[in-house]
Amino acid sequence: MIKAIFFDLYNTLITYDPPREETQIRILRNHGMSVTKKAMSLAIKAGDEYFYSENSRSLVKERTPEEQNAFWYNYEAILLREAGINEPSSNLVYDILRELDGVKYKMAPYSDAIPTFKALKNGGYKLGIISNIDRDINPMCEEMGFSPFLDLILTSKETGLYKPSPEIFHLACTKTDVTPAQTIYVGDQYQIDVVGATAAGLTGVLVDRDSLSDEEQLEGYSVSSLLELPELAATIIPA
Repeated sequence: MIKAIFFDLYNTLITYDPPREETQIRILRNHGMSVTKKAMSLAIKAGDEYFYSENSRSLVKERTPEEQNAFWYNYEAILLREAGINEPSSNLVYDILRELDGVKYKMAPYSDAIPTFKALKNGGYKLGIISNIDRDINPMCEEMGFSPFLDLILTSKETGLYKPSPEIFHLACTKTDVTPAQTIYVGDQYQIDVVGATAAGLTGVLVDRDSLSDEEQLEGYSVSSLLELPELAATIIPA
């Protein structure tokens, strides 16, 4: 039986170095404000949901400079409110944006990504990435060491489709000759990744590395590490 597992890229397989949570917490501390790592992680997740939603309607990078500035202002304001800072002043938001502009981020793979790829390949799974990103990620996948394991890389740049649209999930299945029922999708965004994949007929699995989600409010499967996937996948898609 052919079977496949597809992954989101950012915050599922790769992460920011330095971590965005630490950067935001450090900047806020310099402004005399204290926020816990968990609160900031939840806030960044909410901000990212706003980004994905907005970007699927109109690419942020293709908006006018004024529109981009307004978007990033709103993103940071959402993040601060979600972190527990009620009604952040415009001066605070602009100060943080200026400081963030000087931060140089790199991307790094999570330590569990490649070991999980190896285990799943040995288990006979086809592997792929489906990402709401508007640029070619093949060089990044090569740099991260993912490419030798991947049967598919599918992005919004290539297809013009965005998760949670079922079309992008179905296209990935068609390209790898699997049915949605034979396929798992793994991501860190509950609505876009898990709910979207499940609505398309796949099995969605949430990556919740820091136990941020309220399990009682979630449907479906979740893991705290990608290393849990081989065992979980064997129960979802029997050999």
